[in-house]
Amino acid sequence: MAKFQLLVQLLPGTAPKWHLSENPAWIGDQSIVFTPPLAADQAWMIWLQLDKHRGMIRRLWAVVPWPRLLAWYARRALHLRFSGYPRQLPPKAGQEWRLSPDQKNGLVKAVKQLLEGRLIPDFVLEKELRAQGWWPADIRQALDWGLREGQFGAMPGAQRFPWGELQCSRCMSLVSELRPCTKCGRLDCPVCTACAAIGEIRGCTCLWFLDPAQASSGAAAGTAPAEADPPQLELCFELTAAQAQASRLLVQFMDSSRTQALVWAACGAGKTEVTFAAIQAALARGMHVLFAIPRRDVVRDLAERLTAAFPGTRVAVHYGGRPWQQEGPLVIATTHQALRFYRRFGLVILDEVDAYPYHGSEMLRVGVERSLIEGGKLIEMTATPHRLSPGSNVITIPARYHGYPLPEPQILKIPLPGLDELADRGLPPRIMEILAANKRPWLIFSPTVAAVRIIAGLIGKALKCRVCCSWAGDRQRDQKIDGFASGQYEIMVATSIMERGVTLANVQVMVLYSDHVVFDANSLIQMAGRVGRKAEHPNGEVWFIGTRVTEAMQAAIKRIQYLNQQAFRQGLLKGDACV
Repeated sequence: MAKFQLLVQLLPGTAPKWHLSENPAWIGDQSIVFTPPLAADQAWMIWLQLDKHRGMIRRLWAVVPWPRLLAWYARRALHLRFSGYPRQLPPKAGQEWRLSPDQKNGLVKAVKQLLEGRLIPDFVLEKELRAQGWWPADIRQALDWGLREGQFGAMPGAQRFPWGELQCSRCMSLVSELRPCTKCGRLDCPVCTACAAIGEIRGCTCLWFLDPAQASSGAAAGTAPAEADPPQLELCFELTAAQAQASRLLVQFMDSSRTQALVWAACGAGKTEVTFAAIQAALARGMHVLFAIPRRDVVRDLAERLTAAFPGTRVAVHYGGRPWQQEGPLVIATTHQALRFYRRFGLVILDEVDAYPYHGSEMLRVGVERSLIEGGKLIEMTATPHRLSPGSNVITIPARYHGYPLPEPQILKIPLPGLDELADRGLPPRIMEILAANKRPWLIFSPTVAAVRIIAGLIGKALKCRVCCSWAGDRQRDQKIDGFASGQYEIMVATSIMERGVTLANVQVMVLYSDHVVFDANSLIQMAGRVGRKAEHPNGEVWFIGTRVTEAMQAAIKRIQYLNQQAFRQGLLKGDACV
């Protein structure tokens, strides 16, 4: 793990030049070294303190150019108390490059290619360069030279602030873990646990990046020349009127001065495809595009769809377990993987912006925003926006592709037993009557795993039907979903884990204990959105059942009604479809 020393180079007739260097001999003579080798977070904290005193030190050197006086003042101003420091390098202490000029240029070019649009820990960067045949000593000298000359940028894995706070530089989360470190030798090296899923970050880690202006291709800065012919886009279906209108508005957004747009689509409206024309426009301008999604299973599915839609475009797919170094102007990734990028994308499309784990995560928001170039475009997509700011750029897709309105939930206010009494008291007969009256498959939601198991047993016993149940930790969830879809089960009881990413034909939905605190308006909308997604069965029943009627239940129904009204006013519903 690299360690850095603070030094100043005092050349005649010039202002003092400060550096953080792994080896002062790489800088040359006429230098004064102020610190022993320090871990990256310690060295950068001193560097931040130096910024407050640079002006005064520069003025002092201009009036009294005495190296010893400058060293004495800087040591006191920065509160440095290292034994044996500061020390002046002896004359002719500079160490020449071992590489020839052509080899040096080749190594620097290799570093730039790896760093372009990325934020890479030093040990990952060095490992990749060694695999290309470069020696570690040459790699370290090239990185040191690039940092000194402004060719590359670097930051510590964790930033230390004078008031004692520690913050991860990759995900911006506060760091509270201090552990012994075999790399830097400290007993209290900061470790970030928030973003550890994509690789360990410690205080002694150095994160390297490339300023977009230094990018070799210019694509990371969005300045690559536009292609003579736009990238090929092939769709095996026609967009609906609602989708086509949203697609046109997104292309206009790409030409506007706005930098952010929200696509609010009804559940099952097909919001993914409306972004394809905007993606084509961005690729034609030489931009890189990121399509970020919270869930890994959706990333794999979307990768296949985008590869088919853009047959002439290289598509890079990033999620846990896949190699980090993949090339391609069109990137599909989980939101966590966005933390690996730095100022790369001219367009970022963020799907399911309201969903876990992105919603409420400052870490993932920072990763997405940092992956954008300056002035880049961000398209957020959701079926359940949490908040609509006045004047925000909102594009709605209020109708599903089949032209039928969204099924509107019915509310049943009925006394339900407490969850701890459910096994003894059972469910009210009215619930069984609703289920028995409609012989179509039912998807029933309940707030807790214990309640799911009990309700499945009660319904199976009362109605003499085939019932399964599932939850987040259920290892057989996929098999049960397949069985429910194929008719092996007539009723499926589940927690909110089934509210997204599942399309089932002819299903009806019931939310039991819909007044529970775990069910907010957005989750209720998503649950209701499981009904009527297929053109063969565009209608169905949705029931919100609870002891009381909550604001969340009312808000969910109002939003569904609003989208239906918008679809009706825009003429997007079929003639026999009523609102």
